[in-house]
Amino acid sequence: MADDQPPGSPGKFVNDIEAGVRKDFSARLESARAQIREARDRADAEKICAQKASEEMTRRMAEYRRGRWYDVGAVVTSAASGFTAGYHTQKHADLRIGGAPVAAVAGVPGVLAGALLDESVVTRTVFAVGGTMFMVGATAYALIHPQGQGT
Repeated sequence: MADDQPPGSPGKFVNDIEAGVRKDFSARLESARAQIREARDRADAEKICAQKASEEMTRRMAEYRRGRWYDVGAVVTSAASGFTAGYHTQKHADLRIGGAPVAAVAGVPGVLAGALLDESVVTRTVFAVGGTMFMVGATAYALIHPQGQGT
């Protein structure tokens, strides 16, 4: 239909505008995110490598490898809150299939997010640990309170 319009006609003009609008927005957005992430990675690498003294470079690399104290705090908080949320979710919605807690499945998105995100190690770890501990919490409730025993 769009090809039936003669060049320079209003119909062709409108069809060209529609075709331009239909471009894949998500691909352009993903490309922009990748460029921003690449620029951030380049800036971080330059910052780390710009240190003149080898002692300072060694200290910075050790900090980068180990993370900061608040990175560890974020992971520990994620683990504790994931376990607690999983335990209480299973407690309040105690549905089991073959004795396995169904609520544990709710931790899978966190694990997948941790595995698939293109973010920092800490961010990925927070998601993965939180999701895993949610599943552990739900399973712990199911093991501590066998089906038919009651709460």
